[in-house]
Amino acid sequence: MTNSVIENPTVAAETSNKFALRQQGASAPDSGGRSAAPCGSVQFETAATAITTPPARILRLPEVMARVGLKRASIYQHMAIGTFPKQIALGIRAVGWLESEIDAWLTVRVQERHIPKA
Repeated sequence: MTNSVIENPTVAAETSNKFALRQQGASAPDSGGRSAAPCGSVQFETAATAITTPPARILRLPEVMARVGLKRASIYQHMAIGTFPKQIALGIRAVGWLESEIDAWLTVRVQERHIPKA
């Protein structure tokens, strides 16, 4: 049995060319224009961030009330004076709050508790 790649120098040269192009991050002629992005590329970092970053979670009113310990009327009063995160519209009659904003609001409340009053 013989190896056709070794016997045919053209095939061997093309194979080695494709390997060299992949090592450089360029696209091979038969790859359809797709390139293997090197790990340090912006494209790779963006994809990695999208995978590791959890999607934004939206909390509905009952869960917000349970988390912050306030009732509906108090939440809307705080929103009106600007001391609570604003709601976002989900539909005609549905609203929610971003979990990250609620968590940040709670964190600020806890930090304020530790600040000594003059």
